[in-house]
Amino acid sequence: MPLDVAQLVTTAYLKAPHRELDEERTTEGDPYHPHTRAVPVEPGRIEEYVLRVYPFAATFLPGHKLVVELSNDEPLADEHNALPPPDAFHLPVGRPVTHKIYRDAAHPSRLVLPFTTAEGATATGRH
Repeated sequence: MPLDVAQLVTTAYLKAPHRELDEERTTEGDPYHPHTRAVPVEPGRIEEYVLRVYPFAATFLPGHKLVVELSNDEPLADEHNALPPPDAFHLPVGRPVTHKIYRDAAHPSRLVLPFTTAEGATATGRH
């Protein structure tokens, strides 16, 4: 694959009013959102949004880059919408919104991914 080609490997979706977590059912890398109520987003208030990245398998070779892209008001259909499981779909809000992403010592961001190596996969019986 040429170096300038990007390949989508997974996605994650979360409607901001459904950010509430069930702490008892949430584990590292697998947040559980009950979706039993909508909690309005208060403009100007800093909130943490924990998204479940849909499981995937990919081989990352030396020189490959992992890029995380954040967006809002995603399209109803595009070339990637066949990738996530059916429970990922929701209707876009349909109006312009602005989000400010904080990335500093007081507001750290992180991406939790389960990495393994070929040797580790062989030793555990995973492929």
